[in-house]
Amino acid sequence: MLYLGTSGWPSTGEWANLSPRQRRERYFSLFNSIEITATYRRVPDWELVSRRRAQAPEGFVYSWLAPRYLSYQPSGRERRALRRFLRRHRRLGRARGGVRFLVPAEAGPAAFAEWLAMLAELGLPGDYAFAVSEQLARLLKPYGWVAVNQPAAWQYTCDRPPNPGVPGYAYYGSLSAALGYQREVAPQRC
Repeated sequence: MLYLGTSGWPSTGEWANLSPRQRRERYFSLFNSIEITATYRRVPDWELVSRRRAQAPEGFVYSWLAPRYLSYQPSGRERRALRRFLRRHRRLGRARGGVRFLVPAEAGPAAFAEWLAMLAELGLPGDYAFAVSEQLARLLKPYGWVAVNQPAAWQYTCDRPPNPGVPGYAYYGSLSAALGYQREVAPQRC
């Protein structure tokens, strides 16, 4: 299945005067997914995660952007931070989508390989996608994870057309782009 939506909640134009509840209801009627970008700045508390899970209509998923405080260097502190974040994401249950990690350009292959092994050892399954250089993208394959905007068995695309017929997630920075693409792929989504 292809999950399609915007990266962040729409809040401009005709959406600006809607209440949060009205925005959610309208959004749910148009798309089957959203990438929550606020998780980059702050991990939501358990109560908010539970509320979002309850609000999601059948078949709707929330993808999250990994927090900015991750260092992508293996350490005990990093392990605890990663576990905390991913356990909250896992709490979404049937409404859980993917997680996009923004790996800094200066991340080295050896440290990143160790970090990926640490992530795998946590045993918290999920659809993990990484915005990484080509050099680091090769390290993802043994885990079944993908590089953002790169062809694979499943996909996570941002502001690019998704590969037709391939399951995954596609998010757009603009509502108009997401709506335009939503009309094109609606028959493929199910």
